[in-house]
Amino acid sequence: MIRDLIVRHTRAVWETTKALQSYISMIHERKPGERRAVREEEAAKHVVDLEAQADLVEQEINLQLFRGAFLPVTTSDRFDLVATIDGIADRCELIVRKLRILGDPIDADVKTKLGEMTGYCVDAAAALLESIQLMSKDFDAALTEARKVKPIREHNREVEFETLELLVKHEMHCSSMILLHDIIQLLGKTGDRAKAAADAIVSMIIKYRA
Repeated sequence: MIRDLIVRHTRAVWETTKALQSYISMIHERKPGERRAVREEEAAKHVVDLEAQADLVEQEINLQLFRGAFLPVTTSDRFDLVATIDGIADRCELIVRKLRILGDPIDADVKTKLGEMTGYCVDAAAALLESIQLMSKDFDAALTEARKVKPIREHNREVEFETLELLVKHEMHCSSMILLHDIIQLLGKTGDRAKAAADAIVSMIIKYRA
C-alpha cells in the first residue's frame, strides 16, 4: 500500500535526522584538536546511507503513484508530500558532508547550538511520522501532531540566528566560516522543510474531510 510506503519513507527520514544528531553529538563531545577519524567517518557514512535508503523508498512510492489508479489530486498531494519530506534527509546528508571537510575546529558554544538545532529537526521529523501514521485512524490526532511542527520550527529559527550571531564573534579561516554558515542555514532549512510537510498534511486532511 502507498500509505505503508509513505510511513516507511518518513521513518527513514526520521532515522536520518537521528543519525545526524548522533554525529553532531560525537563532534560536540570531542576535545579541541582531537580527531576520532574512524568513528566519525562511520557515523557520517551512516547518515549518507540512511539518506540513500530514504531515496530508494521515495523512488518506489513514485513508481506506485504513477502506476496506480488514484484520483489525480490524491496522487499529486502524496507526491508533493513525499518529495517535501525527502528534502529533510537530503539536507542532513549535505550537513554531514560539509562538516566532514570543515578545517578549523568548531568552538564549543557553536557546537552546542548546532546540537540544539539538530534536536529540533529530530523532533519535527518525529511529529511528521506520528501524524502520517495517524492519518488513516484519527484525523484530529493527526492534525494535533502536524501542528506541533510549527512551534518546533520557530524555536529552531531562533537558535539559527543565535548561532549566526555567535559565529561572527569567532576567528577562523574564511573557508571554514563559509562552510559553518552553510551548515547553520541548512539546519534552518531542514526545519522549513518539516514545516512545509506539516502544512501539506494539514491541507490533505482538510481536503479529504470535506
